[in-house]
Amino acid sequence: MKNALRATTIEVKNLKREEVLRMYELFNEYYIHHDLSQFERDLFEKDHVILLRDKEDQSIQGFSTLVCTPLRKSSKEVIGVFSGDTVVNKNYWGSTALGLEFLKYLWFLKIKRPRTPVYWFLITKGYKTYLMMAKNFSTFYPRLEEQTPHEYKKLMDDFYSKKFLQLYDPNSGLVCHDGESCALKEQVADITPDLLSEPRIKFFQEKNPHWARGEELTCIAKMTFLMPFKYLFKKILQVRKR
Repeated sequence: MKNALRATTIEVKNLKREEVLRMYELFNEYYIHHDLSQFERDLFEKDHVILLRDKEDQSIQGFSTLVCTPLRKSSKEVIGVFSGDTVVNKNYWGSTALGLEFLKYLWFLKIKRPRTPVYWFLITKGYKTYLMMAKNFSTFYPRLEEQTPHEYKKLMDDFYSKKFLQLYDPNSGLVCHDGESCALKEQVADITPDLLSEPRIKFFQEKNPHWARGEELTCIAKMTFLMPFKYLFKKILQVRKR
């Protein structure tokens, strides 16, 4: 496979300085309205980072940051995983390395405490990340097919209101930052008229019409024991159809 990636998960505190700077270099290629100090502040609030390295030269070509948070749902404990900044060099778009490593991360959390529900909390400025969730998780919200159930809406409101305070609007489900906020550069993930023929992209556009100025749609997805196996099976079918 051309431009193949290898994914590894490490603790953020173990990152080397040159790795942090390379991550910011990648981030800067795709986002505007940010600086290194802000990037580092957000980074070191996280627990782990998935690093994506080129299999040939071992250079960092992508990453995703993660933090694990205990929550309560109807007096029962649940595990929430919040993913922060995620960037993949466009030359490696289409790689399954990040998706597999992230599912492995969630799956190990699940098998360590099999009776405790595990949820992925995701905020997204762009449709690509929303589609990654929608295509790979059976249970996720918001979604085109149905309204968000009350129990999921409450989990989202509790989590996002605590994390983002007044920036979170529970009515729209959006995180709206004050002033100029970090946003995708033009032509990175633009929603063109032809893309709106895809129902899920149109749905994302309707839920987050001002994504281009950095507003973020809040989402939730549920992890199950079977998720990694369903993901692998789907990828095998895709390869056989080529």
